[in-house]
Amino acid sequence: MSVPAHLTIPIEGLPFDKLLADWRWLVPEKSTPLLMTAFGDLFLCDDAGQVHLLALMTGELKSVAASQQEFEEACENREQRRSWFLGFLSMELKKRHGPLPKNDCYSCKIPLSLGGKLESENFEPIDLLTHFSVLGQLHRQTKHLPPGTRIEKVNVISPEGKTEPRGFWQRITGKA
Repeated sequence: MSVPAHLTIPIEGLPFDKLLADWRWLVPEKSTPLLMTAFGDLFLCDDAGQVHLLALMTGELKSVAASQQEFEEACENREQRRSWFLGFLSMELKKRHGPLPKNDCYSCKIPLSLGGKLESENFEPIDLLTHFSVLGQLHRQTKHLPPGTRIEKVNVISPEGKTEPRGFWQRITGKA
């Protein structure tokens, strides 16, 4: 597969039971992780062999290929890679923040669903567990709302193992 390493996060050894705990409302239990982008988006294979993209920024699970072979072929397509892996933004963020620390991904300071922009100033490295947990909870709570609905309050439960909020938690919960 021809996806440059700087656009992905190694998935070996990641605690997917914990990472996907707040996404089980959308992601079936028997999904097998295949590949993760630098933004934490996750490609998964289901029991039938279909490949799906869990897009954390938008809160969607989309079918992207009928098989792993078809997925690998799609990854060969430069335009498709740009769409899935956001290489232009990833490169800007790498220049701004340096290489991603282990078990981190680039995450929105203000989630796109709450009015954040898809621009480098709105992203920072954050640990994967916080990223997955907060966005899973946010999208589960807001999935029924029509686009443009004003959201006054967000309730977020700290992911297992996190004892104190980092900047992301403070912005999302309003606790300084």
